[in-house]
Amino acid sequence: MNTDYLDTLPEIKNRFKVDLKPGEKVVFTAKPWAFSTEKGDLLGADDARITMTNRNIIADNGNGIWVTDIAEDVVDMRKQESGKFLTKQVYILVTLNKEVTYGIGIQKLTGYQFHFHKKDMAVFEEIIRHMAY
Repeated sequence: MNTDYLDTLPEIKNRFKVDLKPGEKVVFTAKPWAFSTEKGDLLGADDARITMTNRNIIADNGNGIWVTDIAEDVVDMRKQESGKFLTKQVYILVTLNKEVTYGIGIQKLTGYQFHFHKKDMAVFEEIIRHMAY
């Protein structure tokens, strides 16, 4: 993934007040209608907050915060569709290069599904389109 593209994006307001490291800037924020594991197990609903910086994706469900280093941990990000008609879902699938444990340490995931509202989905899609090799 071309993470250098994220450095070219303008800095936007840090809506969710995430802690930033030196040289890190917020490039995308959204309140998705849900985010889940790669398999669809719900991690956060309408109270969740997603922030993308030029270095990390930070997913906060109100109970826990997942920080994912884009350059080190992310293998792929793409728009996915599953189901048909009333069960159709459209989401961003973020695939990780390693298994992550969460909860009480027995649950595992290897990626996330971010279910953005239409406007936020378009913005995020545009970002990841530029990051693809």
